Amino acid sequence: MSGRGVTGTVEKKSAMRHRAASRSMLAVATGLALAAAGGPGLSVQAQEFYGSAIAIDRAGHGTGDSLPAFDADAAGMLRPGQAAAALPAIADDSQPFDALDPRRPSPAHSAALALHGPDAPLPVESTAPAPVAALAPATTLPSAPMVGDGAPGLGEGTSGTPTGAAPPASSAPSPATAEPAAPAVTPFSTHLAAIVESGLARFASRPTDREALAAYYTARNFQPAFTGESGLAPLGQVALDTFAGAGAEGLDPADYAVPPLPADADAAQRAETEMRVAAATLLYARHVQSGRFDPKTLSKDVDPSPTVPDSAAVLARVADARDPQDARAALASFAPQYDQYRLLKDQLAQLQAQGQVVSHAPIPPGPSLRPGESDPRVPLLRARLGVGLDAGAQEGDEFYEGALVEAVRAFQALAGQKVDGIVGRNTLAALNDAGADPVPDIIANMERWRWLPHEVAPAYVMVNIPEFMVRIVVDGSPVHETRVVVGKPETQTPILSESMQNAVFNPSWHVPPSIIRNEMLPKLRADPYALVRQGIDVVRNGRVIDPGTVDWRRAGTQGYSFRQEPGERNALGRMKFMFPNKHAVYLHDTPSRALFSRDRRAFSHGCVRVHEPMEFAEALFALGRPGEGWSQQRLSRLLGGKEKSLPLKNKYPVHLVYFTSFVDGNGQLVTREDLYGTNAATKSALGIGGARQFADRKADTVRR
Repeated sequence: MSGRGVTGTVEKKSAMRHRAASRSMLAVATGLALAAAGGPGLSVQAQEFYGSAIAIDRAGHGTGDSLPAFDADAAGMLRPGQAAAALPAIADDSQPFDALDPRRPSPAHSAALALHGPDAPLPVESTAPAPVAALAPATTLPSAPMVGDGAPGLGEGTSGTPTGAAPPASSAPSPATAEPAAPAVTPFSTHLAAIVESGLARFASRPTDREALAAYYTARNFQPAFTGESGLAPLGQVALDTFAGAGAEGLDPADYAVPPLPADADAAQRAETEMRVAAATLLYARHVQSGRFDPKTLSKDVDPSPTVPDSAAVLARVADARDPQDARAALASFAPQYDQYRLLKDQLAQLQAQGQVVSHAPIPPGPSLRPGESDPRVPLLRARLGVGLDAGAQEGDEFYEGALVEAVRAFQALAGQKVDGIVGRNTLAALNDAGADPVPDIIANMERWRWLPHEVAPAYVMVNIPEFMVRIVVDGSPVHETRVVVGKPETQTPILSESMQNAVFNPSWHVPPSIIRNEMLPKLRADPYALVRQGIDVVRNGRVIDPGTVDWRRAGTQGYSFRQEPGERNALGRMKFMFPNKHAVYLHDTPSRALFSRDRRAFSHGCVRVHEPMEFAEALFALGRPGEGWSQQRLSRLLGGKEKSLPLKNKYPVHLVYFTSFVDGNGQLVTREDLYGTNAATKSALGIGGARQFADRKADTVRR
């Protein structure tokens, strides 16, 4: 048994975040990356900060194989050379950036104005600006982005957790400085000022975008950035080229369409185009960075916190670019910076270049097909896998053998199934599912990468729910991975990002109300001592009572609590790993070890059960308490006896994610079952692919 439980008093998030977390997490590559990659290891700076290497004896890859510690190639992980580079440091903040703290601005936002000031703008054709005093309407500084409002319509984007800060105010001129001459009013500046004053709602639907546009153009005295007297400026052409290529990012170019500017355009037309391009830039940046709809509308168990770009920072970064190359780089920087996103983007480009995807006739259901047997479905199976006849075989041959069996085995490996060559129900379903057009699935998975924090943390833990795997990632490369058990479709593991705080050894299990009501009360009514035999105490007013003294057929559970003391039978096993969240889920050990041998491991009430938890704990503390020697042997001394908590000094993110399509270490696109229907729901929200039956979501908020 596993899953969501009562975790006690939860501290405020601000107190949980370590001020030096994002810098110090680079430490672990000292020992872990050396063992994984055989490469040069940490940077000089990290070596100076953390000193000697940290080694782990064996990788918890969950297969039982005796592999060298963190051998990425042997374990089938991405190789060290495929790491995702963190975004460039362009600001010197007084505190380290915490990707999970919405109150800390992103470095890109904090320094955008300073980095790309107006002293060296991308060349534009000259248009004399209008006087500020004469043209500037009453404006307010842009406010932080707001929570998104559902599926997108044309011209709408997603908002989420505020991440930006207001642009710095310009310094006032010194008394000795002469007041500059007022710029001349031009037809263009007059029309643009009129749009800013009363017409912005036609171009931007969100108040934050309208405020940013008004402030930006007022500050530059209504000087154009994207257009000039003779048409589009170089920056405008870069923006339109980026919008036209939005399909490469899994977006719809039609959402950012700007009518062409006539060759003989007058000032009013140029002002309209200027504002359309600027507004489309904000929409594109928001879509490509944080997604096209609010993911929380899909389900209460879909609860990520996308990093919504600040509108003022977007304009400052893009519109004041130094040259076209810098402008293209600025627009590209809003896309997710994770390696898997780029790998999916490459797969999408290959499929788009191939044109129409060939579809295959579905293989009908039937009994399991084993090597050596004959079945009328064999010709369809050959066509689906592109396998020709073996030597000496006749057309229409229905024997399942030879090269076809090997092709099925290879497919099972890619689909994450047991590699036995038997075409059973699960393999057949995967064959039919994978035979469809993969493009909508790739686009839906790219969309879910936008739900992660935009800043790539130097180290993080990632649980991919449909893959039933957890990985510890340092500098973009996995340094530890192992199998997990996740929630059942009716008690789903939520999608979220939080901060790993501590590990608890010898935990007690306080049974959540939902499990008491739905599972334990029926057992008590049938046998008052059923829970006692499982080591679960019934508690009333702080005292353990005899459950046989209660008439459970008439009584409810109000006023009673249920607690399982630490021990071998405890549902949480010997340890749990805490990242406080409103869903009350965590990673933990389990006494039900046999479930890890299953291919489909969805058995918990929402929490994540970890295979080989001691190896996982060792890798975890190599990150969280580097240099302290928390080996498995030392950690084992904490087992037994009363509950003990060991906090992490370095806090880092835990991402519970849902990726059904991804690229493996061999560059192959692989797919997994849409366990909860979340992939189908994503495609439906985006209006792509065929609609599928969603998983039943009648589940309680707090589960174990």
